[in-house]
Amino acid sequence: MTSMEGKGKGKRLFVLFVIVLVCTFVLVGRLWYLQLAKGEYYARLADGNRMRQLRLLPPRGEIIDRNGEVLVRSKSAFTISVVPGGLGQAGDSSLHILCDVLDLSVEELEEALEKGKGFPYEPVRIIQDVPPETVIAIEENRMNLPGIFIEEEPVREYLTGELASHVIGYMGIISATELQRYGVTYRGSDVVGKSGIEQTYEELLRGEIGALTVEVNALNRPIRTVNVVEPIPGHNITLTLDAHLQKVAEDAFYEHILTLENNPGTQTGAILVINPQTGEILVLASLPGFAPENLIDQSRRNSYYATLSQDQRRPFFNRVTQALFGPGSTFKPITALAILEEGVLAANDRFNATGTSQYGVKDWVINSGLAPFGMINMHDALGMSSNHYFADNGAKVGIDRLSKWMTALGFGAPAGLQLFPGEVNGLVPSREWKREAFSDRASSEQNWYPSDTEQISIGQGFHQMTLIQLAQAYAAIANQGTIFVPQIVKEIKAPDGTVIFRAQPEVAHEVEASQATWDALSEVMKAPIVHPRGTARGVMAGFPYSMAGKTGTWEVPGRVSNGLYIGYAPAEDPEVLVAVVVEQGGGGSSTAAPIARKILDAYFGLDAPTE
Repeated sequence: MTSMEGKGKGKRLFVLFVIVLVCTFVLVGRLWYLQLAKGEYYARLADGNRMRQLRLLPPRGEIIDRNGEVLVRSKSAFTISVVPGGLGQAGDSSLHILCDVLDLSVEELEEALEKGKGFPYEPVRIIQDVPPETVIAIEENRMNLPGIFIEEEPVREYLTGELASHVIGYMGIISATELQRYGVTYRGSDVVGKSGIEQTYEELLRGEIGALTVEVNALNRPIRTVNVVEPIPGHNITLTLDAHLQKVAEDAFYEHILTLENNPGTQTGAILVINPQTGEILVLASLPGFAPENLIDQSRRNSYYATLSQDQRRPFFNRVTQALFGPGSTFKPITALAILEEGVLAANDRFNATGTSQYGVKDWVINSGLAPFGMINMHDALGMSSNHYFADNGAKVGIDRLSKWMTALGFGAPAGLQLFPGEVNGLVPSREWKREAFSDRASSEQNWYPSDTEQISIGQGFHQMTLIQLAQAYAAIANQGTIFVPQIVKEIKAPDGTVIFRAQPEVAHEVEASQATWDALSEVMKAPIVHPRGTARGVMAGFPYSMAGKTGTWEVPGRVSNGLYIGYAPAEDPEVLVAVVVEQGGGGSSTAAPIARKILDAYFGLDAPTE
């Protein structure tokens, strides 16, 4: 071997040595990177491939009426969940098998899986409250359904059907906006409150999520429980609502509208019953209602929601807090308050009701071809519902002072009820309001005229209000100036039984008026019931307690009028106030007042069968 050959061989060996050395360094470096630098990461990843963490949903809190009757609770049921990453590896055949078992379309399943986007190895809830035969079918197809979990979870159970549905509310799949608002403990497939108490107190009712960590095999089937963090149940909420009285009210409405002649389209309305001395709501009914159970059941939800959304009666619409009505003659007590306080007339002063006001407002007797009322006082005027009396004297009060009293009584602003969706404001008309509202018209139409005030004074003008605002105004009269915040929740208890909230009467505001005015109003408010020609005399005949109240008819051009009644009893020490509106039902004395009478009879135990 020559020296040149020896040098060449040595060079090759050196190169080989360098290559081996570099490879060794690369392998050692990679091992260091995998085991030390990224060891914890890959350990977690490995665990993620064999461990699954299932969220344990807590039993949602109960909703209970004031007498302890459970209206809503949670029951245990089977839920089908899917790990998107596991199912996606199985191909289209598994998707179609799962769709067949769950009776879902591929599109519906893909939409549900989309809710778990971003958590590919965390189970996504697909369908709740499945029957046992569905569970059996999944187990029989287990080999073809990797990534499927069958969990036993609490689901909502509504025990009273449509009763008080606008108070209780309903639940549905969480929206993107809600997901952002509620935070990290919620997932895209979660079901949350959408309205009523279910939405207003969502986070209290929900409780705290638990966790179950399980080890799975290659088919993503659980083989061992690793760890359990128990969920904490939600808070129980006791309402001020009286479920029995609520049912009486709703039944009375549906039964009575069937008796109305010439008004076959009447199917909507609202009822509110409160304790005027505390603000507690005993009945809140918007009619028609809906069945919350059908909106949480996946097999019925889409079709049922579509049916409700297309219903022209608008079942989701809360007519107590969101519908705006003209008050009709139920506004006359407010006009009476302004007449007395502004010194236009005293309660016993005589007024010559010829039947037609200065600007053409007519009494109902004139429209019926009867003789005018003649010389009357405020008691007569309210009892017989004289338009002439209130139009003329309301015009003397003037819109500026009349608007002031409307605002003082709470019109034009929410009453303060904590219930989703919230109340609407309503409308207190004024000179400024008309100028702005009619700004696109001739200046002559923007001006406020005495004829506008006459219409306002008898309840037929521009003003709009909710039923709860009208009820609160009557509560002010009943309480001689004090208006309490309306309350629907009586008590909230933590899972351990600790009371975290107990409602107390809360004064919203005081309406300042003289004692003489309140005393006079207390007397004249009885007139529609006790006056020989009182508009509510016939309906309320035989009621054993003194009563105050007023019927009303809101005339709407081109359609049947709305009928209203608002009253309270006992008149001297009122403990219950009833407000009823029947949309397109006709006059208040024939439509709304009979419903109110049935409610009052039930409240005072007068409807109990005699032995």
